[in-house]
Amino acid sequence: MKENIYLPSSLKNFEKIVIGSLRLLSDIDESNVYSAYSLIPLISQILGVNTPLMGTGDSPYSLVSAVFQMRKKQSLFDGLFKISLEERRKVIDEMYEMVAPCLLEEEGEYIELLLNTKYKYLLKNNKKNLIKEKKVLEDKFSLLAPVVEKNRSSQGDFAHMIHYGYPADLYREFSFLEKMPKALVKQWRDYSYPVVNEFIIRNFPVKNKKAKTAIKGWVLFVTNHTRELLESGSLRKRKILQAAKLARRMGARIVGMGGLIASFAQGGHWLSEQIPDMGFTTGHAYTIGNIMEILDNAAGRVNLDIRKATVAIVGAAGSIGSGCAKLLADRKPGRIILIDLNTFDALRKLEEVKNYIKNVCPDINVLLSINLRKLKKADVVIVATNSVASIIKKEHLKQGAIVIDDSFPKNVSERILRERKDIILLEGGMTRLPSSIEVLAARNMPDLMDIPLTRLVSCKETYSCVAETLTLGLYGYKKNYGLGQSDPALAKDIMTKARQRGFNSAPLQCFDEAVEEERFECVRKLVKQ
Repeated sequence: MKENIYLPSSLKNFEKIVIGSLRLLSDIDESNVYSAYSLIPLISQILGVNTPLMGTGDSPYSLVSAVFQMRKKQSLFDGLFKISLEERRKVIDEMYEMVAPCLLEEEGEYIELLLNTKYKYLLKNNKKNLIKEKKVLEDKFSLLAPVVEKNRSSQGDFAHMIHYGYPADLYREFSFLEKMPKALVKQWRDYSYPVVNEFIIRNFPVKNKKAKTAIKGWVLFVTNHTRELLESGSLRKRKILQAAKLARRMGARIVGMGGLIASFAQGGHWLSEQIPDMGFTTGHAYTIGNIMEILDNAAGRVNLDIRKATVAIVGAAGSIGSGCAKLLADRKPGRIILIDLNTFDALRKLEEVKNYIKNVCPDINVLLSINLRKLKKADVVIVATNSVASIIKKEHLKQGAIVIDDSFPKNVSERILRERKDIILLEGGMTRLPSSIEVLAARNMPDLMDIPLTRLVSCKETYSCVAETLTLGLYGYKKNYGLGQSDPALAKDIMTKARQRGFNSAPLQCFDEAVEEERFECVRKLVKQ
């Protein structure tokens, strides 16, 4: 059975499930259907493949409220359950994967992708079987495409785009890739479609009766990891634009960018030029504001006086790093060390940041450097780079240092946390959602290293860039918000807006765990010396 688990479902079973499930769902409230992604979890429950992920009986993704009406159609249930469980699972997986190309009207391209990669391997490149499967796929799309178009409501409040961090993340999500030859795996990754997770987040606190209490939208995962996106400009542009177009087709009003997508899209400007009728935001405004709050909270816990401290920023020429440096000027630290690459462009940007700081507070001592050894002098280190490797080493850090890592992937390894008990390492991106909210998800989130996405549901915590997107969704933004280099004024604006809707600081944490009190006590003693 293991060898056949990834073979496609039969057309007969696919047709029976699509038609039968839609007949069973004919009485549901269509106002709760925002896209075909709203329907698939219900079909999955009808087939006994999954139970509702979360939420109460009135969740649009739960069959609980519709079961009574469906019992009148018991014969339809019975017919569907005559199909094997393995076939039912295949159909659900296929439907999820087919929705995106349907929405983009790229059914033919998707069929060619499967025939040239996954099915080529599974069917042992048998031309007769591949021709037969092409016709089957075309017939499956003819069944699904009308369903996708009918349920395209164009009523989304937000979308948020992100990419995978590491090859291992992709292999966990798409386990069939492990068996395929490398050339076919690369071809599949180059032309595959985004993974889409639909969300409804409701019960936001309001002070104004006219304000939104619920928002709906999608998180779109570009199916490529950081390194390959960094290495190929054509690949990243094609895949990021594809995800943005998909968000527009689903009806998202504002689209946020996670990971390195903002950097890849020239601070979002390139995407805005490609799709001028949709709003974009980088998430950087909330991110730099949140990092400053983390810095304030951590410094307070160890009695560190920022006005006497040395703060170093690695990646200070970038959007996040430069934004943090500019916000730091308001806190008037004793010294700021700005570190970045030894390139003309980076050094020019460091000079610009230095001039900004000096204009705000001439008394601050600002040092520019390309040498990570300068970190040894820093009481606080903020790391915000796009390096795919962990560049911060334990020997770079002084005793009692507070390190805030906002890089993706991480630039400070978990090993340093184990080996250096005399430092505090903090996640730079997490923020807390309002305690009153209920998060309803249409499917499980991908399991990604360095990105604790499940905390959105389990702990009501999320990344700052996501929080910016959600906040703008609550305020009904349809135009561009924060593009290009991060803006300290926008940081203050978005933090004020978020606080008004119940967003707050998350507990100080790193690698999904709260910082132990022993670390705070150790650093507190070192600061006192």
